[in-house]
Amino acid sequence: MKGLIKSYIDKLEISKLNEFASENDIDLSNSELEYLLNLVKNNFEDILVNEDKYLNLVQKNINPNAFIKVKELYLYYKNRYKGYLF
Repeated sequence: MKGLIKSYIDKLEISKLNEFASENDIDLSNSELEYLLNLVKNNFEDILVNEDKYLNLVQKNINPNAFIKVKELYLYYKNRYKGYLF
């Protein structure tokens, strides 16, 4: 499963990330989108293990309203797919 996730993340672009954010009523600037994309592309395996570390980093680098929604989505999808991730 991690191979599939890595393949998807490698192909992920800012436009797709922005589309997903918009569909979930999350307003992010281009710099915030770039930050999140780079964070995920460079740390996706560690994010699944050290979520507090990365949630703290995200909280410091995106607007507070967006952070709340991003955190909710992260926890929702992590819980939904936990059987496949670990």
